[in-house]
Amino acid sequence: SDYRALHERLGLTTLMVTHDMAEAVLLADRIVVLEKGRILADGAPADLLARAEDPKVRALLDSPRRQAERLRARLEPGA
Repeated sequence: SDYRALHERLGLTTLMVTHDMAEAVLLADRIVVLEKGRILADGAPADLLARAEDPKVRALLDSPRRQAERLRARLEPGA
């Protein structure tokens, strides 16, 4: 994305707050999942998906994967 390219070109450190897990997975080097001010998970997107023990965190991180699968199916020829 343009945001990510600018971030890397300028060597920025940024903090983004979002409820959009697809956006977080695409843009973040590190994701911290909070619930009521308590940290449920903290790490790189792929690491969190591989080792997330909390079912809420697993469900949040599975959402972008389901979105990607739906997009892929819609964009295939003949779909």
